Amino acid sequence: EKDYFGLKMYEKKDNIYTWIQADRRLTKQLKEPMRCVFQVRFYPPDPSQLHEDLTRYLLCLQIQQDVKTGKLPCSFVTHALLGAYLVQSELGDYEPVDHGLNNDYIRDFDFAPNQSEDLLERIMEVHKTLKGQSPAEAELHYLDNAKKLAMYGVSLQAARDSEGVDIMLGVCSSGILVYRDRLRINRFACTRS
Repeated sequence: EKDYFGLKMYEKKDNIYTWIQADRRLTKQLKEPMRCVFQVRFYPPDPSQLHEDLTRYLLCLQIQQDVKTGKLPCSFVTHALLGAYLVQSELGDYEPVDHGLNNDYIRDFDFAPNQSEDLLERIMEVHKTLKGQSPAEAELHYLDNAKKLAMYGVSLQAARDSEGVDIMLGVCSSGILVYRDRLRINRFACTRS
């Protein structure tokens, strides 16, 4: 399922990231220093339909990055739920003997842009309830909850409307979204032919 992923390179002169074309040689596209990042290029509308465990895992990693940097905003409750699934996937079932009675065992994880003690406590409480889930099941639950977020799979581009007002255009699998001041003001749905 390699079509979901790609390499992005940073173009210093334009201060933007652009996708590297898979059908052209890297040396023709990359300039010195040759730096690029591996990212999700297309977010599947329904991650449960993915066939490969590796695809789900890599999608989870990208979404975790988007959540912890604030690119994919979510509420406190959703941060706690996603964080608990992440911990279940990485550490398995909560065991007081192994993990202790406080949240120190998850302190090294990055869950949110402004991680608080309250969030860590809530993640630990939810993690305790996830007994018996395998890493693959926890990742699937993580993706099922992440896909419900308003900005899941939305790639934002800066633009201006006809009156010169700064807006953001969001491109996603369902169409094009128009945002002003972080509020969606319009949606143009995709039609399939």
